[in-house]
Amino acid sequence: MLALNALPAFTTAFIWAWASIVYGDFMKSINPLTVNFLRMLYASLILLIPAIVFGFNAGAVWGSLSGLLSLAVGDSLYLMSINYSGVSIAAPVSYTYIPIAVLMATLLGEPLTIYKVVSGLLVVLGVYLLSCERTRITIRGVALALGAAMAWAVGQTMIKVADISGLNPITLSFTRVATAGIILLIINYAIRNDITTAIRSTARTRLPLVAVLDLGAGVALYAYSMDLIGLGLTVIMTGSMPLIAQAMSHVMRREKLTLTKLLGAVIIVTAIVAAFL
Repeated sequence: MLALNALPAFTTAFIWAWASIVYGDFMKSINPLTVNFLRMLYASLILLIPAIVFGFNAGAVWGSLSGLLSLAVGDSLYLMSINYSGVSIAAPVSYTYIPIAVLMATLLGEPLTIYKVVSGLLVVLGVYLLSCERTRITIRGVALALGAAMAWAVGQTMIKVADISGLNPITLSFTRVATAGIILLIINYAIRNDITTAIRSTARTRLPLVAVLDLGAGVALYAYSMDLIGLGLTVIMTGSMPLIAQAMSHVMRREKLTLTKLLGAVIIVTAIVAAFL
């Protein structure tokens, strides 16, 4: 029964994995911060009417805080960290948000077990092996990745708080992307990125659909998963996203599966199994 209840979290991980691959295609020609803004813009436009229909309550404040921290601050710091230290440093350091979020879940009344803690740490190790490559470690890159980890951990916890406050998942998704979108719009104008051209070049592509699946359906399933199995287990389950993304890239013949990456995959699977003990 517990495995069945974890299905929404795994579905979220699949959505996020596919979305990360698609976003990568667009970031080859568009500034990453602009792509991040476009995600929020398209998701906001599509989710606006459903959010109005379902209604708002006080939980919208927590949803907005989640969007500010997770999507505007966390995602931007992560992209900047990659720029300074590469994926092999940025990914595992930022994914320390998983054990941090597991610990934060205890503040909301969830039980803390040694299996959850070990599982969260194993996911971080697995992500490192999946993203392992030659790179340089810089203090700035590590600091930015740690900042992303804290922003993601607190932001994901705010989703749980908004859910406890009775905010429906669709409106929760909208408040997150709308708030993050405003901040990212300001950032893009400040650094003079050409947003108008970016919108024209992506409005009729698959980016709007991917954005609403990622930030709408994915977050709604994430919130629903927290109702079923709790914040701690949901964070650990969705931590399988890099593994799924690697598998997808291998099937699509974009990346080769190496022994190191295979070991990373085994560790993440072990982490997920341990979380259910």
